[in-house]
Amino acid sequence: MSTLVSRRIFAHFCSNHLKKSSMRSRVVSFSSIENEKSPNLEENAKSGMPASEPGKISAAVLKKFSDPLILENIESPKILQANEVLINVDYCAFNASDALLAKNLHTFKPTLPMVLGYEFVGKLIQVGEEAKKEGYKIGDKVIALNKERYGGLAKQCIAEITDIWKVPSEIKSVDVVGLLDDYITALIALENKVNILEEDIIFINIGISSTGLAAVDLATNVFKAQVISVCATEDGAALAREKGVIASFKYKDRKLLKQIEEIAAEKDIKKIFDDENGEHLKKILSCFTNIYKSEITIQDLLRDDNFAVVLHHFSREGRIVIAGTTATIKNDSDASKNGFTISGFNLRECRKENPEIYRQAGDDVLQFIEEGLINPTSVLTVGLPKVNDALEFILNNKSPGKVIVDIKNS
Repeated sequence: MSTLVSRRIFAHFCSNHLKKSSMRSRVVSFSSIENEKSPNLEENAKSGMPASEPGKISAAVLKKFSDPLILENIESPKILQANEVLINVDYCAFNASDALLAKNLHTFKPTLPMVLGYEFVGKLIQVGEEAKKEGYKIGDKVIALNKERYGGLAKQCIAEITDIWKVPSEIKSVDVVGLLDDYITALIALENKVNILEEDIIFINIGISSTGLAAVDLATNVFKAQVISVCATEDGAALAREKGVIASFKYKDRKLLKQIEEIAAEKDIKKIFDDENGEHLKKILSCFTNIYKSEITIQDLLRDDNFAVVLHHFSREGRIVIAGTTATIKNDSDASKNGFTISGFNLRECRKENPEIYRQAGDDVLQFIEEGLINPTSVLTVGLPKVNDALEFILNNKSPGKVIVDIKNS
């Protein structure tokens, strides 16, 4: 399977005819949302949801940074462009970048009020003309990756056809809602940056990143590599072990190199360190493990553009790939002087610059889950009235598993 994936994606990367995406980055705010207090306070108090109103839908609205999300009714969205579809949302993943936006800690500042949530699954209830030509029809189950538009924490949401994929009917919606963002990121990064091979040894720094956990799953169960992982918590390390890694540790600064050395001895790697005391390896690892230092903030830990990879040759007999969550890299010139380069990856940029690769990776990931090769990990599912519990869980809990909001559960 890894050879098939390599050929497919490598062909896309080698193509000289990749089209630049013409889509303009935008976050859709809901101008129809009133800034006054909801008129349905009594209903909110009883059930957590406002009473239904004709022509309106329930949504979790961010009105003020660092305040709880407000459950209220907003105008039902309507498709305006031929390439748009309207989705009746069943489940929405609450991702780390959603939490950062809610706290105004993201790399960009959105216009408020807005509805968070960019990764969701549901059925099509309106289909634009261009979407119809692409084979989409009312009733299709789709998964959306609305990284530029958001809006998924509502009962209905608009997406463009370039950001949706059909979901096989036999696959449960709740099992795929948190799939694409993490797995597409990890898949393209591993293929593009290092062309990971079967039996490679790969060290993955999970931190508290669901993308890191996805990389563990792909590397172990699709590419058949030998994975060593490190995580912020023992619970996270245990989640990685469930994926089939050869070793998984909670990060401990003084023990990590010794633990890696012991695993290398078991795997008969002849030269685990290229120099005395492994100074070169320490420098590489520090680019990833600095996220565990005390001065690192929740913003550093939860950023969704800090997945990186580096290839390190341990000996003539083998190589190791180091991947996962890194500290912010502002200038990699010093790293290059030391004999290695950290290569970062940003899915938003890939979507714009290499749309064919982006689409193909989504197709591949859905094929993997349909074949039972991968198994996304969710650690919390809440109904829409408990959406603020999901927000607090991400901000306060160091788990790399996915958090899901059941939009229909009121």
